[in-house]
Amino acid sequence: MKILHINNYDKLGGAETVYNLTRKNIPDTINYSGFVKRADSEEKPDISFKSWESDGKLKGTINYIFSFHNYKTLKNFLKNNLVDVIHLHGFFSALSPSVLLAVKEAKKKKKIKVIQTLHDFHLVCPNSSLYNYNKNQLCEKCTAMNIKYPIIFENCERRGIIHSIIKAKRSFISNNFIKHKSVVDHFICPSNFLKEKLIADGIAEEKISIIRNPVNMIQHDFSSVQKKNKICYFGRFSKEKNLSFLINAFTKWKVETKNDFELLLIGEGEEEELLQHLRNESSASQSISIKKFMPFDQLVKEIADAKFFCMSSSCYENSPVSIIEAISIGIIPIVPNIGGMKEMIAFVQAGLLYKNKDLLDWCNIITKGAEHYQTEYMKLKVARDHTIYRDTQQKYITELLKIYYL
Repeated sequence: MKILHINNYDKLGGAETVYNLTRKNIPDTINYSGFVKRADSEEKPDISFKSWESDGKLKGTINYIFSFHNYKTLKNFLKNNLVDVIHLHGFFSALSPSVLLAVKEAKKKKKIKVIQTLHDFHLVCPNSSLYNYNKNQLCEKCTAMNIKYPIIFENCERRGIIHSIIKAKRSFISNNFIKHKSVVDHFICPSNFLKEKLIADGIAEEKISIIRNPVNMIQHDFSSVQKKNKICYFGRFSKEKNLSFLINAFTKWKVETKNDFELLLIGEGEEEELLQHLRNESSASQSISIKKFMPFDQLVKEIADAKFFCMSSSCYENSPVSIIEAISIGIIPIVPNIGGMKEMIAFVQAGLLYKNKDLLDWCNIITKGAEHYQTEYMKLKVARDHTIYRDTQQKYITELLKIYYL
């Protein structure tokens, strides 16, 4: 079997982690890869795509909606190479829907099975997040709509109306012109939450499978790690992660309870300058640290002594790998009670939930976690040893192969 794996990049975030674990661990197959080669990429892809970000404003906008370069590049590869399966991961943000048209045309001439693992909500939401950045609130108005025009009138995109219109056009081309849902033979969701949204948007349930993201378990001798009163976050510093809430909530908690906890944020993104400002202005600034993104092995060493991992995302999230990674390191997750985050806590049966965007409830929950730390830690150990191991890399590959050969 010959499989072509396509993703925006080979290095960046959680989607790239899943992409790499997938394409590099399928046994007894020939695996091709297509992605945008970044400056820090050590690998040369079989298909070298181009990101719209490397172009000027006008050309970049056109390529964001539909990249003729990526369309032709993929079309030529599929013309000259036999492929049995095309496994799409993320492609909207950098490659554009152009890859879908190339795949659609190839399917008319050759027998090819197309699978897509969804890492966000772009199929049901032109803004990819089920979130209105203009109103700073959750939004599902485009779900179940054939033409997803509310993004324009709601002005959902965080950069304003022009970008909302651009995303609306991109969605129309993908969903209504290319027929995204028809091009893909089978969708893979890492969460039941996302599956329900796809069904609500008109995709037949039999076309959807839930395969939870593969987990590279971090082996630790729990007894040898001396835990500190430390709360950590690692991931992107983007607006939807709502990390300003986390800094404000931590500051309020420190002032009111006069505890000796520290807060450590590790990552990079467009909110970095704002977060540094909030830290400097915080009355608990001496207890807040912000560090740059670091390789995972180094990250593990940096946070292994933390007691809690906190997410504060104002959007739903899909199936955050970081929650599983935190548990595998021995850190108790505390997350908002919405979307994929809530589902993940219920699935692993460890961690704590607080009311989304509620400062007071966050303070109450973190206090509860600190006071009953040993009890919560024992739940985490059970989750790690008995629940999470069900979703190891090997199980992921086994489930994936069933769909490939279906």
